[in-house]
Amino acid sequence: MLLSPEALIQKLKDIVYENRKITHPLYQTIMKGEATPLLLKNFVLHRYHIKSFWTRNISAIHSKCPDVEARIHLAENIYEEETGKISGTERHLDLFVKFGEQFGLTWDEINNLEILPESQAVIDWNNTVCGPNHHFLEAVSALIIYMEGQPPVEWEGRTMNHAMNYFYNVNEAGRSYFNIHSSDQMEIEEDHAEIGYELIRKYATTEELQQKVINALYKSIDVRMKHFSAILRVTNEQAVQKGIATI
Repeated sequence: MLLSPEALIQKLKDIVYENRKITHPLYQTIMKGEATPLLLKNFVLHRYHIKSFWTRNISAIHSKCPDVEARIHLAENIYEEETGKISGTERHLDLFVKFGEQFGLTWDEINNLEILPESQAVIDWNNTVCGPNHHFLEAVSALIIYMEGQPPVEWEGRTMNHAMNYFYNVNEAGRSYFNIHSSDQMEIEEDHAEIGYELIRKYATTEELQQKVINALYKSIDVRMKHFSAILRVTNEQAVQKGIATI
């Protein structure tokens, strides 16, 4: 059945909310203040390589998008992610590494990481859905709607940036990434998500395309949830090997 634009948007929003990051044990562990330094280090180490493809994936969406206003917004997104100059910070990926460095992460470990199969599955899916064999709206749903449409990660009134200070004593430099991406003032990401919704409203005009948009969102949820679980798994395996407390 062909949905109205608003019915489709609401369905997508409901799917994102039901499968938001905080529903996963990885984020619950972090937000409860129960994460070990090893887990927080692995959190950055194993998410880094996925995030390193983000601007390239958005560039692919930009290149296929027929809407000039949306392309301008996507270009600004890419520029901010790669430079931090709109927010007056730094390249967002470098900020993420600064957080990991507080728990012992090094660039050598990042550069020589053997990427987990579950992480590679996320990278492969993101690259595939942004490729020539998929409609650009599938990529919009899989990346922009799912990632930028996430509500702030929150537990008992604390967002991620607050939790990093409250539980883990992360300094200001280490919290900078979360101030941008996981705080209660996420105007930048909210704007990005709204662009995605506007594209869905405007171009998802057939039942077939609407179903593809929904399926792409579910696929992104599936591969990312497995990726989150893999971070917990590998951390517990390393903890056992090192003879230290598990999560």
